[in-house]
Amino acid sequence: MQKLYKFLLITFATLALVLGGYVYYLITYETGIIKINGFVNDYTQKLSPEFQSSIQKVAQELSEKTKIDIVSVILNNTRPYDTSEYASRLLKNYESAHTEIAGTIIILINLEKGVINLDVSPRAQFVFPLAEGQKIIEEFIIPMFNEANKIFGEHISKKGTAVEALGKANELIGRGVLDGVTAIAKKIHDEDTKQKFTEEMIKLRKQEDERNNKKISFSPLFYIGLIIIIMVILLIRKIQGKLSCPKCYHHLKITEETIEIPENDKPGLVIEVVQCNHCGYYNMTRIVTYARSFYLSHLYEVLIDIVKNYYRRKKREYRKKNYDDDK
Repeated sequence: MQKLYKFLLITFATLALVLGGYVYYLITYETGIIKINGFVNDYTQKLSPEFQSSIQKVAQELSEKTKIDIVSVILNNTRPYDTSEYASRLLKNYESAHTEIAGTIIILINLEKGVINLDVSPRAQFVFPLAEGQKIIEEFIIPMFNEANKIFGEHISKKGTAVEALGKANELIGRGVLDGVTAIAKKIHDEDTKQKFTEEMIKLRKQEDERNNKKISFSPLFYIGLIIIIMVILLIRKIQGKLSCPKCYHHLKITEETIEIPENDKPGLVIEVVQCNHCGYYNMTRIVTYARSFYLSHLYEVLIDIVKNYYRRKKREYRKKNYDDDK
């Protein structure tokens, strides 16, 4: 009985080791996640050196201009993962190893199932949405792969030269991958150019707004002139404010009425009426005026006229006062 137990134990242990080793072999060696080397990773030897060089050149130029990498991977199969999960794992591993880039696009081709999967990192989807990638695959890559399958199928039915048919099929596969990568690179480059143009316009508009919002600066001469004008206005107001009624010494109301407008060859006439609303004092004076082309150009004459009128009124007030005292 003990021998039977030992035999069963050894048998189960052997089966477990064999199965575990087989699974480990499948995952690690046959279908383990490959390590990406460069922008083109052909593990089926379907792409000729010329196509690999062209695809590498397109992806390299795009990476230098936009910091977005396009990685092409061709495998015979992706067991035990499906193609989409395998592409996601490749994208995650590549992003972890290249933190300095702005985004990654993985093109994974599973020849065994005839599936083409495209995965775009979240950082790159702002420039290149996943839906755009699916359109490019359907437009550029899938037709070439279908044509390659058609040529290889015709070779099997007609029993032609296998090497020649395989060469044509591989050329179509290479052409499809190259056209797909080129279309993706062009789309990303155009969108990146639009975004940079928009950012530049926003920056220029911001700078223009900042310039427009800046405070207007004036030279010292402007402030000196402004001070002089204010002083002249205050002087005029002060002189006019000192005119008081000769009877009650309240403020006088002075109004002017133009009788004749002065011209270059003829003086004008203005009637000046001085009255006091408090005591009823009233006086009317005729003043001869002369033509002036611009008020500020004759500011000195105006000031002289105001001062003369002021002293004339003072003189009249003095005479009036003396006349009243004599009475």
